[in-house]
Amino acid sequence: MFPYLQHINMPPVTVHPPPTSGSSNGSSRNDATTETGPQPIPERPRKRRGPTQGFQTAHIVKVTQHKLEVIIEKEDMRATGPNAPRFANEIGAAVRQYAPLNKIWWKDVTDAEKSPMYSRLENVFVLDYDKRPWIKEVIENDMPIRFKEFRYELHDYYETLIDLPMAERKAKKHDQVLNQDYWDFLCDYWESEAFKVLPFAGCIPVFADCSYYHLLVLSCNQLLFCMFILDILMIESGRQMANLT
Repeated sequence: MFPYLQHINMPPVTVHPPPTSGSSNGSSRNDATTETGPQPIPERPRKRRGPTQGFQTAHIVKVTQHKLEVIIEKEDMRATGPNAPRFANEIGAAVRQYAPLNKIWWKDVTDAEKSPMYSRLENVFVLDYDKRPWIKEVIENDMPIRFKEFRYELHDYYETLIDLPMAERKAKKHDQVLNQDYWDFLCDYWESEAFKVLPFAGCIPVFADCSYYHLLVLSCNQLLFCMFILDILMIESGRQMANLT
């Protein structure tokens, strides 16, 4: 029918019959599927990035022999530009490395204790305090936030050890705490009555080091007082309406 295809030698096609239920391969495959069912794919554990230590930033400065520029405008009062994330990470790393954790409040940290943190930032970023004095204010405002975040993270870790004796809790120091005395101090403080009797004790690692915490307590008291006055006025108004009727 198609004479022009006669000269093409087509290879023979071998058709294999499907395996029967009696065959060894088919039976074992069917039995495995029937008995155990399809095996689920094991879920891989998610990788979590630990807190940055600023190694990449220091490596870039070492290789290029140039400090990184960071843009901080006075009207913004925050870091902007491509190096802004590195700047924020470096502040957090400096606080984690040098902040004295035996201080309950950030306001008690002295200028001498802050000096190594500033030195670390000045080693990798161009910070001209003379021409742009507000840069130091931006750093000073960000350091307490990083300090509170670090203390909150440490307290969260401490809660996982709460069932252990105190000696074992102190022995299992958090990896980010470089000084054993700091960890011993924190363990004792978190078990002290001075910590437990504070209002919102579970939130103290977040709010206690900030003056906004005191404003929050004051605002709550004022709100309760206003609600009390409003309740009295509503009662008195109801009495007057009853007398009119």
